[in-house]
Amino acid sequence: MQSTKSESWREVFPLQLPVLLTVVLFAAVLFHGARGLYETTEGRYSECAREMAQTGSWLEPVLNGHPHWTKPPLTYWAIGVPCAVLGPTTWAARLYLIPCFLVTVAAVWQLAFWLWGDRPTARMSATVYATSAMPLIASQAVSADGMLTAALAVAQAFFWKGVRKRSGIAVHLFWFFAGIAFLVKGPPALLVLPAVLVVWLRLPRQERRLVRLFAPTAIIVFLVAGFGWYAWEAWRHPGLLGYWLKDEVVNRSLSDKYFRNPYFYYNFTIYLPVLLIGSLPWGGWLVFRWRALRERVRVPGGVRNLWAGLSVEAHWLIWATAFPMAVFMLSRSKLPLYVLPLFVPGAVGMGHALLAAYGKETWFHKRALSTVCAVWVVFVAGKAMAGFLPQEKDMRQLYLTLTTQYGLSDPERLAIAGVKPLNGLSYYYDSVVRTVPLDDLPVWADAGGERFLLCDPRKAVAAKRKLAGRVIEEQVLSRRRRLLKVAGRSLKPNRDGEEAAWNR
Repeated sequence: MQSTKSESWREVFPLQLPVLLTVVLFAAVLFHGARGLYETTEGRYSECAREMAQTGSWLEPVLNGHPHWTKPPLTYWAIGVPCAVLGPTTWAARLYLIPCFLVTVAAVWQLAFWLWGDRPTARMSATVYATSAMPLIASQAVSADGMLTAALAVAQAFFWKGVRKRSGIAVHLFWFFAGIAFLVKGPPALLVLPAVLVVWLRLPRQERRLVRLFAPTAIIVFLVAGFGWYAWEAWRHPGLLGYWLKDEVVNRSLSDKYFRNPYFYYNFTIYLPVLLIGSLPWGGWLVFRWRALRERVRVPGGVRNLWAGLSVEAHWLIWATAFPMAVFMLSRSKLPLYVLPLFVPGAVGMGHALLAAYGKETWFHKRALSTVCAVWVVFVAGKAMAGFLPQEKDMRQLYLTLTTQYGLSDPERLAIAGVKPLNGLSYYYDSVVRTVPLDDLPVWADAGGERFLLCDPRKAVAAKRKLAGRVIEEQVLSRRRRLLKVAGRSLKPNRDGEEAAWNR
């Protein structure tokens, strides 16, 4: 009787792919726009896409009215098209993340199936990705990393299909989606290639002839898909190629010019928590069975024999995670979402390990399904709650405060002190909110009418000095944000003794 119950639960869990995708879609859609766009990354991507859609400059990214060449345009297209249809809303900005997440889950299923050769492991791997903390959090964050992860997951799935089926079409599709990944974010897309090359070189020579990884037509597909836009824009804009190579590759990776957590210890304060916490809850399940997992990989002769005895699948898992991780650790630019693509091979490996460690347990499938349901409940509830939590980074909260409490519906009356914009605020206003250096504040204030200045407490003090002699009211919006109401420049009384009037 117990065996029959166990078999019935094995049929239910891991979830079939159509069921899994349906539940993922439902969980992703609920409260998808509850939280406003956070500054800086979400605001920057969304505002750039809005300006591209508004100006029709679909090939050349525009931010604050100027060319913005830091990233290729594919992510901006994915945001800009819904924005053009739905307007500058949170839903429009985040809409593309839903298909990206669904595609990644399906690609993980395919990747695990072609890698391990069985459907239960494929289902378990897809479930692991769909319910791990980091992929779920990333599915709510506007950036290029979600789309990059989807493209790389599809590419790697086609690579393994090409290896298993000796399919030239699959190899061409691998290179096509690798090119798409390069069009999403540039050089980080290339970090999967060493793992691919290691697997291909470990194939017998006869099999390598059948799996023509470097077929000329496949490489052409990659170059056209991945480098076509770069070549076109570099030809149209002399000096742009040098900017990309120097600033976006060399300086971003090897210098602290952009100060994105450049020091080595940030690996332990950023990447380590992301990898450990981001792999929950399934990483915790594996920790409880670490002895059993250790016994599965132990071989006589120590590490040397272990490395020599690794299967081609194990070599791919190691290279697909360790090599990109080493590059991220050595880079002088470190952000949490950079490691999101590593959760694809991570989910494939964890899905296999979970079934190896727990698959024969009669209670596993029922409790694992309970874990999945609990994760999705927490995920949806967390999204709902996030919209009500006060956050200084939430630009929709700031926009609603300015428009409803202070009647600032016209962005022409508003400016930001300094040179650093609030791109998310511009997105919600559907217009670029200008920045004004402190030295230019008198000219800005004299342009006419009552004006409002957003600034931090330190800049508020400096702005009052620059605007001495004017009537200024200060409102505290939050701990780090102030709003100065600046009256228009008063006129001297006329000969009839009329009172001065505000310039409107």
